Amino acid sequence: MSEDRDGESAAVVDCGSLVVLTAGMSGQHGKDVLYSLLLAQLVADRKYKRHAEPVRWYESYGETLERLGWVVEEHEGFSRHRPDEVPYRVDSLIRETLTRVADERISNAAVAAVRTLVAADPVDRAAELFEQQTHFGRAGNFQVGVAEEVGGGGGGGGVVVVRVGRVWFRAVDDATELVRLLHAEFRAADEVVRGAQVLHLNEDVHGPLRDEIAGKLGARVEVLIAPVGG
Repeated sequence: MSEDRDGESAAVVDCGSLVVLTAGMSGQHGKDVLYSLLLAQLVADRKYKRHAEPVRWYESYGETLERLGWVVEEHEGFSRHRPDEVPYRVDSLIRETLTRVADERISNAAVAAVRTLVAADPVDRAAELFEQQTHFGRAGNFQVGVAEEVGGGGGGGGVVVVRVGRVWFRAVDDATELVRLLHAEFRAADEVVRGAQVLHLNEDVHGPLRDEIAGKLGARVEVLIAPVGG
């Protein structure tokens, strides 16, 4: 990932996560977000089956983020999604998930990123990566987050805050097709569980770990991180 994004917002597929880096976030802090989320996913993947053992997977995921200096500010635990209307798609699911920990601006940014990915060509690298990582058969596990730098006037002086919606599901209704998650229409019988968190970065803990994190990820950064529309 480039150190200089010219202050523009960017949507990025980060393994099984879709992440929005909002305008004004420094290149270094953008890397901190993407690399931390990637490492947390990979550590959890080594321990548990992402799609079959989501509860334990998320426990490991959270533990890794805490070790990397991410502090939980707010936490909305997992609960069964009860939609107002069916069928429904990922964009409406994410809006309802994030509104519990975010304002309309943040929720809109996440939904816009999802819709951009939906509209992408199926062979687009970011869309293909997201589909490969987020579901297997009729079960899945993915995250959508929005990261911003609060205070400090941008350029790396602010506090990094990430609001992330976390979802795992199992399609029970025979009518639900999951060839492409981004185009799937979920129904009332499908088991969709969602939760959300607000995390902020403790620079004192994370800063000394940056080189170690990059070293652990190595070449997987280029394989498992892809900008949306890029």
